Amino acid sequence: EPSPPAAEVTAETETSTEITSQTSEENTVDPAAFLDYICPTNIGIAINDRDGFFEWYDDDTAQHALKANNSEFEGFLDEEYGSWGITPNERKALNANWIHWYGDHLLHSESRTIYESACGTGLTLFTIIQLLYEQYNITGIEAFGNDYIARDVVTANRYYDWAVGHYPELDLRKGRICRGDSTNLTSFVPTNAFDIVMTGSIDVIDDPLHLGVSDGEEHRRWCTSKSKVKQTSMKEEQKEINRWFALWASQMISLVKSGGIVIIEANSKPRCEVGAWGGVSKEWWAQAIQEYEWDTQLGIDPASLEIIDFDPSSQYEGLLDRYNVKMTKRKSIP
Repeated sequence: EPSPPAAEVTAETETSTEITSQTSEENTVDPAAFLDYICPTNIGIAINDRDGFFEWYDDDTAQHALKANNSEFEGFLDEEYGSWGITPNERKALNANWIHWYGDHLLHSESRTIYESACGTGLTLFTIIQLLYEQYNITGIEAFGNDYIARDVVTANRYYDWAVGHYPELDLRKGRICRGDSTNLTSFVPTNAFDIVMTGSIDVIDDPLHLGVSDGEEHRRWCTSKSKVKQTSMKEEQKEINRWFALWASQMISLVKSGGIVIIEANSKPRCEVGAWGGVSKEWWAQAIQEYEWDTQLGIDPASLEIIDFDPSSQYEGLLDRYNVKMTKRKSIP
């Protein structure tokens, strides 16, 4: 019998996966007054931290941490990280295709705060900050973020400390970069506080129903099976993946201020379409705005939903069939 679905499992600190959020009316204080928040000392075990999932990042994390300890940051933007098969500078070239989402918004914003959920070593957001300067002459970005991997958080903080002095033309400001679980951000990060909340990718939840079919080939056989039991299991698995994405996105939406935007990059299509590292369909996002009440409870404007393919030319195998999503939170009515 399969274990309980991911949305019903609790972390060691009893942080539930229930989709909790803050409504857009709760914080009416000037965000600048409370952005100096405190990082949590204990975040518990993430729902997707099992079966060695984060071992994917071990080698790169260790190498980056070693160089960060020695302040050897010069080559960071030209080194591959994780399983993407792409360097930050190569990703930067792709990001140029939707940098207008960021630039057009910040050109009309009184402040320039960007929060990155699951920031890793901070390089995705940093290359976006570079693009904003190069293409829009936007400077003075204040960067915030979180990541689950402790060593990456240390590296990100050290990198931004170094970058502030090394790239004076950016007028870069480093805000809080904490170790934190992206499904529980509202427990320590101010809500309705940031101009842009983004993530370079939502981490997958592997085998959420504990079916024992993490292997790509085996999973494909389940997806194409004529067995009603296996077909039902795959449908239930996708529902859990949908809930997982909704939990991440709900937390991000809660952090962005009224009139701000949420950008979720490099989303994967459903697992039965792409195999391992599966996500949600493009059509799911419009449905999710209604199903999870992002419009009525969190202020998302359904008409603001935009989707752009991540790598239309499929130049990088690790980014095949991925896409980006943007949503806008309605401005508060005085």
